[in-house]
Amino acid sequence: MLENLIQSKAMTIEEVFTGRRYQLDTYQRDFTWGRTDVRRLIEDLRKKFMQNWKLEHDREQVAHYQPYFMGPYVYHEDASVTYLVDGQQRITTLHLMLVYLRELLRAQDLDHDADGLTSLIETRKYGKSVHTLDIPERRQFLDEVFKDHDYVLPEGASGALRRLWDASRVLREEFPDDLRGDALPYFVDWLLDGVCMVGIRAATSEQGWEMYESMNDRGVRLGPIDLLKSFLLSEVGPEHASGAANVWRQMISELAGVDVNAPSEFIKTYLIGRCANVGTGKGSDELSPDVERINGPFHTWVKDNAARLELTRASDHRRLIDDLAENARRYLALAAAATSYVPELSSVYFNAYNGISMQAAPILAAVSPGDDISTFKAKAKIIADYLDLVFVRRLVNDLPASSTDLDREAVRLVGLLRGGTDVDRLRDVLAREVASLDYDFTSMSTYGLRSNNRRQVRYLLARLTGYVETGCGRGDDMSRYLDSRRPFEIEHIWANHFDRYQPETPTRAEFDSYRNRLGALLLLQKSDNASYQDLPYEEKLDYYQRQNHLAGALHPKHRERNAPFNKFVKQHKLDRPLRAFTKFDKAAIRTRQELYRRLCEIIWNPAASFGASVVPAQRPDRSRTRTRARYDVAVTDLIAKGLLPERAQLVGRRREEEFYAQVLDDGRIQVASGESFGSLSAAGEFVLQTKACPGWNFWRARIGGREVRLVEVRREALEKGLV
Repeated sequence: MLENLIQSKAMTIEEVFTGRRYQLDTYQRDFTWGRTDVRRLIEDLRKKFMQNWKLEHDREQVAHYQPYFMGPYVYHEDASVTYLVDGQQRITTLHLMLVYLRELLRAQDLDHDADGLTSLIETRKYGKSVHTLDIPERRQFLDEVFKDHDYVLPEGASGALRRLWDASRVLREEFPDDLRGDALPYFVDWLLDGVCMVGIRAATSEQGWEMYESMNDRGVRLGPIDLLKSFLLSEVGPEHASGAANVWRQMISELAGVDVNAPSEFIKTYLIGRCANVGTGKGSDELSPDVERINGPFHTWVKDNAARLELTRASDHRRLIDDLAENARRYLALAAAATSYVPELSSVYFNAYNGISMQAAPILAAVSPGDDISTFKAKAKIIADYLDLVFVRRLVNDLPASSTDLDREAVRLVGLLRGGTDVDRLRDVLAREVASLDYDFTSMSTYGLRSNNRRQVRYLLARLTGYVETGCGRGDDMSRYLDSRRPFEIEHIWANHFDRYQPETPTRAEFDSYRNRLGALLLLQKSDNASYQDLPYEEKLDYYQRQNHLAGALHPKHRERNAPFNKFVKQHKLDRPLRAFTKFDKAAIRTRQELYRRLCEIIWNPAASFGASVVPAQRPDRSRTRTRARYDVAVTDLIAKGLLPERAQLVGRRREEEFYAQVLDDGRIQVASGESFGSLSAAGEFVLQTKACPGWNFWRARIGGREVRLVEVRREALEKGLV
C-alpha cells in the first residue's frame, strides 16, 4: 500500500539534475515560456543572490546565503526515465541556464567548475551521454546553442524549439552583467546548493496522469484574477453583480485572446500605472514595496489598500471594474502595437522588441478617462519614444540597458505622469527628463559588437538602415529587419582574416576592435550575407550596391542617377560621412562610425518628440556610478582614498598575453584600442574577446613600480574602513 502513496522531498537544484534522465509523457504540453517568463526567473534569482553576495567572501560562505524556493514539481518514474508531470517550464529553463553557465565558467578558465555542471547537464547511460532533459528535437540545439557561432534554427522548427531558442537569446543577450563577472562562481555554487524545489513523486504513470488532469482541468486553484473578481463582485451588491460580472468576463476573454498571461499582466500594469505608490527615485535599483507586492498576489494588495483606492461603497467597486475594462481596451491597443509593427506607434513595437515589458504602465498613468483614441495614441507615442531614446543612449554609453533596468525607468515615470496630464504638458515633462540625462551620443566613437550585445547592435543597425531607406523613398521594412526568424543578419565589412589587414592593425586585439565597431557593420539579408561575407572588401562592393542604401553608399557609383539618395544626403548634411570608399581601412571605419553617430542624433532627436525646449542640463559627476555595477565599492572610491593613483594604469594577463587599460576621470575603464567601459568585467571581456571575465581579479594596477590585483586593493580598503 505504501508504494502507491504520493511522496514528496525537498531537493536542491543539484539534486534535481543529478542522476536523472527526464522525459515528457505523451499528454504533456511542450515548452511554452516566453522571453518575459525567462527574464522574470533570471531577475528573481539575481535579486535573491545579490542580497547575500560580497566580493570579499570566500566561496565557502555561500553555504550560509539565504535559500530560494522555486516551488514544487511533479514526476513519476519508469525504469531509468523520470517523466515530468508538472514543473517542466522551470526545469527546462534551469537546464538551459546550466548549459549557458558552463560556457561562462569556461570563459573564465574555471574548467573544473564547468565540468561539474556537465554531470548535471548530461548523464551517461549504457555507454553514451544523453542530456538530463532528454527530448530528441532539443539534442543538437543544446549541443550548439551557446558555442561561439550562432545556432541557426532548422527550417520548419517547432514552436517549442523556437521558444527554447528565444529563451537562449535572453540568457546570451540579457544575462545580468553582475553575475557574469567576479560573482559567477559564487552564483553557480548558490544556484546548485541554495535554490531548491519540492519533488512530488507519483507512484505510477496513471497516478501521474490523474495529477496532471487534476491540476490542469479539475480543481484548479483560484489565481489572483479569480480572487480579485470574487472580492470586487461580492462588494458590488446582488442587484448589480450580474452586469458587473458580464463586464469582467468580456474584459478577461478579450485579454486572454492576446495571450494566456495577458489578463494578469494587464491588471498588474493597471494597478502599478494608476494606483500604486511607485516611490522610486532616479537611479534607484529597487522597486517600491507596492510594485513588488503587485507583481505577486495582487488581489491581496487591492484588499489591503481598499481605503487608499476609495473602495468603500458598492458603487466604488463597480467604478473600479468599469475603469479596468476601459483601460483594458487601451492595453489591448498597446499589445497589438507591440506585436504588429504600426508606424504611428513604432516605438511601442521597438520597446517590446527590446524587452521593456512595463512601458504600458506610464502610458496608462498618463491617460485621462475622456481621452479619445487620437489623444491616447499621441500620449503613447511620446512616452514610448522617451523610453526608446533612453534605451539607445544607455546602450551606446555602456550603461545598464537591460529590460529590467528599463522597466525600472518605466515605473519611475509613473509617478511623474499620473493624473491625466494633457499632451503638451506631457511633452514638457519628458523634455525636462531628456535634458537631465547625463549621456548622449557624443561618446559612441568606439561602440560596437561585443560578446553579449548582438541583439542590441542588430536593433541599432535596423533603425539606421530603415531610416535611410524610408528617407530615400523606399518602403518601411522595420518589421522585416527585426523579425525573430532572422531573415537579416549583421555583416562584418572586414572579413575575419587578420592577415589581410597588416601592418595597419599590428595586433589581433586592434584588428578585432576595428572589425567589430558599429561603423564596420551592415545589416544584410541572411542569404546574401552568408554568400559573400568571407570575400575581400573590393570583391564585395558590387554586392553591397544591390543592397540597402547604407551598404550601397560604399560603392563609388551609388550616387550616379540616384536623386532620392542624393536629396537625402543633402537634406541631412551627410555628404562627408555618407560616401563611397574604394578601400575600407581604419580611417573609413572611423568615418562610418561618425556617420552612424550623426544618424543616431537625427533619429533620436528629442526635439522631434518633445519640442524645441530640450536643452541638455549641466552634466553631474558620474564617477560614483559609472563603474559600480551594483557592487558596494567603485574603482574611483579607491582613487579618492589614495589607494590608487589618478588615471591608474591597469594590466591584465592571460596565457602569456598582456592587455592594458586606464581608469578615466569619470571612472570608466578605457582599453588600449580606445573603447571605454562601465565596469572592470566588461573591459576584461572585451580585451579577452570572451563571454565572461572576473574584472576585479583579472586587472592589476601599477602602483610605485609594482603590480597589485585590484581585488586586493579593494580588500585593503575595506579592512581599514576606508570605504
